[in-house]
Amino acid sequence: MDRYSREETNVDEDDESKKMILQSSTANIKHNTRLLTYHQLDKIQRLINEKMWLVHHIIATDVFKDVKKKVVDEAGKNIVLKPCLDIVKRFLKNDDHNSITEST
Repeated sequence: MDRYSREETNVDEDDESKKMILQSSTANIKHNTRLLTYHQLDKIQRLINEKMWLVHHIIATDVFKDVKKKVVDEAGKNIVLKPCLDIVKRFLKNDDHNSITEST
């Protein structure tokens, strides 16, 4: 993307060149994102398989399906925040070294 940003300000470049540089930059970002995703998933699988960790899967995609901020905020609380807090509370309750105080 750095190359595209530099070329974009160069008024001598034609639109076709800028378009090609943008496509190349976008493809490079997508490739790097795929590699990062692959490596992160590999690390998670190793934690599950080798360390026998219990891993929870929170799917946050639905949070972003609506464009209204209020709806997104509410969905974020219900779909992501609440389940994550419940998981952490259960973890802390089951940990002999920690104690948790329930709030009412």
